[in-house]
Amino acid sequence: MGPGHKAARTATSCSPARVDGLDHREFEYLIRDLMVRDGAEKVRRVGGAGDNGADVVAVDPAGQRWVIQCKHRKQGLSGARVGVQEFQILNGTGRPVHKGHVAVMVTNGAVTGRARNFAREQNLHVVDRFLLEDWMETDRPVWELLGTPRARTTSTVPALKPVAHGPSSAELGSTSDKLQEPLYTLAEAYEAGFVPWKPTTMRQYLVRSQRRGIPLPSGPWGGQGHHYTEEQWRTWLENWRAQAGPNSKVHDLRPE
Repeated sequence: MGPGHKAARTATSCSPARVDGLDHREFEYLIRDLMVRDGAEKVRRVGGAGDNGADVVAVDPAGQRWVIQCKHRKQGLSGARVGVQEFQILNGTGRPVHKGHVAVMVTNGAVTGRARNFAREQNLHVVDRFLLEDWMETDRPVWELLGTPRARTTSTVPALKPVAHGPSSAELGSTSDKLQEPLYTLAEAYEAGFVPWKPTTMRQYLVRSQRRGIPLPSGPWGGQGHHYTEEQWRTWLENWRAQAGPNSKVHDLRPE
């Protein structure tokens, strides 16, 4: 292994601020090493000239092939945000060229809103600085953090995993009136005032709540996220405030 591998191996246990000091090649080795740590197989760093939008490829325990594009920013969050063009390249090569089942953009910086929207529309996954921090600091594999379908993990912490879209007829039986209450997406819950953060920030809190042991409600999967009742959203928020306290590392509460 070369010096880049050694630096990246050390970086798996250091802060995101130190990750900013890596060069792009070392950053790719870091992501490769994290995939190896998670238990992925056939992990290779393939970045370089002519990489066709892929820097790391791997196969997760469920047999899904991951194609990862890495965008390192020396200035971290202050650097240039990853934009739509970078995601378009990943979208154009991740599945048709590299035969990937899961296409992921990883950065130690930030991602534009337009790029996030494009990623959702095209079923691409985003690991930004905040999620990268969780990935590095915990033992939870990235497929669990992202909630990708069919990922088999041994973690005892509940994951944000897809479930059947909408409650079944059996679930909507007369014995469970609560399941007939209106369901709200992240955006709808924010607009209705049930939660104080916009969807992008809420996703970070939901991931961090699992890390802190704060229980998540169970709700139907709508393709991009879970749908919960007003009571479920409010209960989760109360639990977050009670257990997480004011020291959250993502964002402060919006004044209410």
